[in-house]
Amino acid sequence: MSPYRPFIESKRGGTEASGASASAFALEVEAVSVGYPGRAPVISDLNFGLQRGKVLAVIGPNGSGKTTLFRALAGELPLAAGRVLVRSPHGGTARTTEARSKPFKGRTKPADFAGAPEFGASRPDCFDIHKLPTRLKARLVARVLQNEQSAWAVPVADYVRAGLFAAEGWFSHDPARAAKKTAWALEAMGIAFLAERPVTELSGGEFRRVVIARALIQDTDILLLDEPTADLDLEHQMETLELLLDLAKAGKAVAFSVHDLNQAAMVADRVLLLAGGKVAAYGKPSEVLTAGIINRTYGARVFVGRHPAADIPQIVPDPEWMDRVRANRRGTDS
Repeated sequence: MSPYRPFIESKRGGTEASGASASAFALEVEAVSVGYPGRAPVISDLNFGLQRGKVLAVIGPNGSGKTTLFRALAGELPLAAGRVLVRSPHGGTARTTEARSKPFKGRTKPADFAGAPEFGASRPDCFDIHKLPTRLKARLVARVLQNEQSAWAVPVADYVRAGLFAAEGWFSHDPARAAKKTAWALEAMGIAFLAERPVTELSGGEFRRVVIARALIQDTDILLLDEPTADLDLEHQMETLELLLDLAKAGKAVAFSVHDLNQAAMVADRVLLLAGGKVAAYGKPSEVLTAGIINRTYGARVFVGRHPAADIPQIVPDPEWMDRVRANRRGTDS
């Protein structure tokens, strides 16, 4: 059993996504184009959705737009065209401590809204993420940055707890509840023993797990993880991939980017392949991770077979220089 599963089940009451909730899109991308000032669009006319209870792997060569896409999905990067719609986890009513509120004794007064036009909701159960206040974005979507670093020597527990404050504000939380959620997130990532250590003293892999824990504490229905297995050793790569499966099983919509195509094959329900800022392929791993598609997109020669222990694709690089390696070894063995 995954080391994370007891903690995830304790948060979700041991239930799994099923029926309509499992198939509904938690996030929808409609004709999205996005780029940077003074440059041609990095991404053009993307259309797809993230389903609750499913894992989407985003793959593609360097510079294909994966990180730009994740920033756009989180509402951090303005769009040149299109929109990103997020479905309310409350069936059309989203609770926030900031939206449509008036200051009250140094805080904001909680308010409900359903399909409020100022948040770009053309449908009563959805919100345009680029029109939402920052705190409400943090209540709906959690994102793990690709190359995040910390310049401050804050303890790990405080760094993780900051994910909770992003959604609720520094002065709107219950300290006991915040401490409990922080302990849960630390245990979920297997880093409770690092709670008091300054984040500046961590290895790259340890810090990666801290950043993921900070995303978990937000307890959103949507998680966007940009290369979550980067800098991790093999054991923690596999544990993190299992975490993605467990989070999806608990009903979350999970998207992650990855360069290791075998990792995408292992855990993804769907694979989105980007190339040149456009969708080169989209579908089940067996439909996208073929030798022909990989060769055309990456310019790399590969063998694609079946995993010996599971009915999933397994990709083995076979560059042209391997012909020389094989020939040299045959000569050495003879």
